[in-house]
Amino acid sequence: MTATRVTLRELAAQVRSGRLAGDALVKHAGDQIEHRNGTLNALVCSRSTNAQQEAATSDWTDRPLAGIPFTVKDMLATADLPTTCGSRTLENWSAGVDATAVARMRAAGAVLMGKSNCPEFALGVDTNNELFGRTFNPLGEWTPGGSSGGEAAAIAAGMSLVGLGSDYGGSIRWPAQCTGLVGLRPTVGRVPRSGEQPTLPGADPLGVEAVSFQDAVQVIGPIGRSIDDMHTVLSVISGPDGIDPVAVDEPLGHYREVDPRDIEVRWGTHIGNVPVDPEVVRTVLFAVEVLRSSGTRVQEGLPDAVNDGLQVYDLLRAADAMSTIAALNTARPGLIGAPVRAMLGNRTEPGRAERAALWEHRNQIVAKLRQWLTGERALILPVSVDIPRDLHGDVANFPLLAPSRAISLCGFPSLSVPVATAHSGAPISVQVVAPPFREDIALALGAALEQASEGVRTTTLKNRIQDAN
Repeated sequence: MTATRVTLRELAAQVRSGRLAGDALVKHAGDQIEHRNGTLNALVCSRSTNAQQEAATSDWTDRPLAGIPFTVKDMLATADLPTTCGSRTLENWSAGVDATAVARMRAAGAVLMGKSNCPEFALGVDTNNELFGRTFNPLGEWTPGGSSGGEAAAIAAGMSLVGLGSDYGGSIRWPAQCTGLVGLRPTVGRVPRSGEQPTLPGADPLGVEAVSFQDAVQVIGPIGRSIDDMHTVLSVISGPDGIDPVAVDEPLGHYREVDPRDIEVRWGTHIGNVPVDPEVVRTVLFAVEVLRSSGTRVQEGLPDAVNDGLQVYDLLRAADAMSTIAALNTARPGLIGAPVRAMLGNRTEPGRAERAALWEHRNQIVAKLRQWLTGERALILPVSVDIPRDLHGDVANFPLLAPSRAISLCGFPSLSVPVATAHSGAPISVQVVAPPFREDIALALGAALEQASEGVRTTTLKNRIQDAN
């Protein structure tokens, strides 16, 4: 059974009506886990048997995600599975409670299949760690991306129909590109971060830390097969929970009510002085022409604040104290892997005044970008400066994600949508950035690209996704 062209909404409606057995989708996902995970190493733990029992006995009345199998990145707390963050410092640790986003998915009828692999503490552009090893891409010999690479690989291989990841500097958007999927980084404050790990030793696993740059810009968001699926999941996991002080009650507009002809877009292919692969450039140009033909007003040239954002992101990331990770390293010395040890050792230590100046510069960039990126406007730029390649387990090639990192600094919503296929067969996506809490704009433009690209992308990627299921 495949569901590549059927939305989550449609599948859940079939389950609720009885046209589709309540456990049919979960059984199929469980079969894929059994047959494929041993090779791909996408999931680090599974509850496939319990999931099938749950799906067979549940009441699906009024549940928008009835019978939908989903997976969760091993950075989000789950009540009945370990949450290790890919680190030996947390091996076999269990939060004993679901993160808010996970709990909301389950309450909506989605059935948890397992936890997905990630680089240690989600700090990497490839998915590899010393606890569980490396994850492989079901579509080809290139990286599945990071840090939500295990999540993207699991969905692409049919082990789930949708999943939850986290995005710091591209950790949803880049894996979605690498696996030909759609990934959404919501506005900071749209989805509660409660239950995002790691937390300080002995602290409430649902508590939200506010001690680092990563805490300030990282978000939880969905990865899946279609634009419509992104809207469906976002509508389930959004809204305040009384725990995360940043989460707010902002209405979520529907992307189908947004007319691309009413949107003004600025676009560009280069961020700073980082070289961009010609195939990535051509993909952005194609996406721009698709939107132009849809009636969207397009203008070449990104706002200067985007370029400024990359530099400040890099400075703030280098100055991040990484307090929680450092505390875990102290509590269980010698267990953190080499890449994260190097990051801990390479941190800068600016003084209080210098750190305050960096944050003020960040605030100025956000304000400057918001002067243009407001109302019915959006940006189009690459997700990555390169096409997906085999990174050989190198998790620290962060310049690869320069376009995504520049956007992360500002906390705006950003969508990764597949548009083209490289000569190697690897997917190439573009990034659509919208004003704060206007995910509907990003999704509306993504829907236009999704529809148009179906007619021009080679069959290579389509066949690979179908073969993976």
